[in-house]
Amino acid sequence: MVAPIVNTGIQTAKYCNVAGLGVLIFDYFLTLEPEVRWTWNRRWNVTRVLFVISRYMAFAAAGMTSYAAIATRADEDCSHFDKASNAIHIISIVAAEGLLIIRTYAFWKQSKKLLAILLVLAAISIACAVSITQVVNNLTAAPVDPSAPPSSNCTFKTSRNSAIQYGFLVAYELLLMSLMVFKRYQDYRDYDSRLFDMSRVEALLPVVSVVNIVITYTVPISYDEMMDVPQLVLHSMLASRILFSLHEHDQQQTELATLLLTTISPEYNPGHTSLGLD
Repeated sequence: MVAPIVNTGIQTAKYCNVAGLGVLIFDYFLTLEPEVRWTWNRRWNVTRVLFVISRYMAFAAAGMTSYAAIATRADEDCSHFDKASNAIHIISIVAAEGLLIIRTYAFWKQSKKLLAILLVLAAISIACAVSITQVVNNLTAAPVDPSAPPSSNCTFKTSRNSAIQYGFLVAYELLLMSLMVFKRYQDYRDYDSRLFDMSRVEALLPVVSVVNIVITYTVPISYDEMMDVPQLVLHSMLASRILFSLHEHDQQQTELATLLLTTISPEYNPGHTSLGLD
């Protein structure tokens, strides 16, 4: 018989993840119009590829987690399914972070040096997060008793060592936020735009990751999967909105420059008006 606290934790985690999938679907229809406006008729480039991965692979990841939460799989081997689900989760969040990198690169006047540093740090963070977690999992794994009866590996729980990955994610997101805050007050102090409002909302990303770490280490292990889909959904939602805001900002600056050129002086040079997303 499952202990009450374990049963309550697993049920809570299931509800949170299924609810996260519902929020993702609802948000998709809320933002379908700006997606059509700002992405569908544009050429394919790195930005659009990352957007598609972040926006649509999130559905696959959230759907797989929700299926794992509600399906009865007592007699199945879930190891391959769980590995695929984890991989899709990682790819989706990495794509969302990629959009944030592009945003930071654009606001730093397309500094290739900064972009190279951010990409190298991202690669190091991903490699360290995955490899360290795997090593710690191997070191802390309970020895297999050959005489023990076979048991299902489909329990909707995860290892506490997953907090290692969230720790690297928090550090990287704080780095991107710090770069944006610095540039905001250096070059855009007097500029009012919805884009900067979205940048402030971005602070939710590391906060959710910290919450995930706290849950992983402080509550019973049956609650560990509680923020799995919500964190994925938040990354997808915010990354998409930031991209839409970037395109809107780009168009506003282009229209302003055109207006000044045509009504004030043909020799007027507006300087850096485009973020270069296209």
